[in-house]
Amino acid sequence: MILLSVTYGFSQPSAVLSSKKLVEMNVDMPDETQETDVIDKRQWQVEMAYLHNNYKEGKRSSIGQALVRYGVSSHFEMRVLVEAGRELRNYIEQTVQSTYPVALSAKLVVLKDHQNLPDIALISYLQIPFNPKNTDKKVYWSPIFIVALQHEFDEKWKLDYNTGVQQEAYSTEWAWIANTSLHYKVLDQLELFTEYFAQYQHLQNPQHNIGGGMAYQVNNYLQCFFMAGGTVNYAEANHYFNGGIAIRRP
Repeated sequence: MILLSVTYGFSQPSAVLSSKKLVEMNVDMPDETQETDVIDKRQWQVEMAYLHNNYKEGKRSSIGQALVRYGVSSHFEMRVLVEAGRELRNYIEQTVQSTYPVALSAKLVVLKDHQNLPDIALISYLQIPFNPKNTDKKVYWSPIFIVALQHEFDEKWKLDYNTGVQQEAYSTEWAWIANTSLHYKVLDQLELFTEYFAQYQHLQNPQHNIGGGMAYQVNNYLQCFFMAGGTVNYAEANHYFNGGIAIRRP
């Protein structure tokens, strides 16, 4: 249904996106570090991925992810996030790269293109607690609050970093979030990145993760991406890879 919804947009491109010059896409997947940019006003974008996760005890999760984004204004966007698949509860509870089975999200740009300060955005998620995998039948709205910052050093390099708090999907416990990613644009269409992302909880060992990947923008409407990563010095070790596409509708 998502693919069908964007097909009509391809047949009627806007004047800006139909130009020969490549218009850079703003894509939040596949890395865990949230970027500060929002998509254009009245624009739709769908980001879809398949993620495969291996755990120390031998189990595996196969997860489908989708992030639907809509530009409300030049500084604000609304989003819907869906994660579903095999061994979903293990994926949600044991990994930092998970979020929630279904969540509403919003991103607000607070500061952009200031001469001496980084770009700043506020991002929130709210779990929609209608999930058959929640076996204890309690209602958890599980909000997330993130401050995202970005430095662009030149046309090639940029640094994204986040800090925030997250309530666990199936409990009332809270955790601190810390993410950072360094991006290098090899070509106008090709970008490489490396990332550190972690979760810190009271009276528990922090879960550190590292990863890296690439993104390739095919045209003004389509971007492909891939990432792999895993835990570092953590008892419940896991590692994963994911790949997918982002589709922009004019």
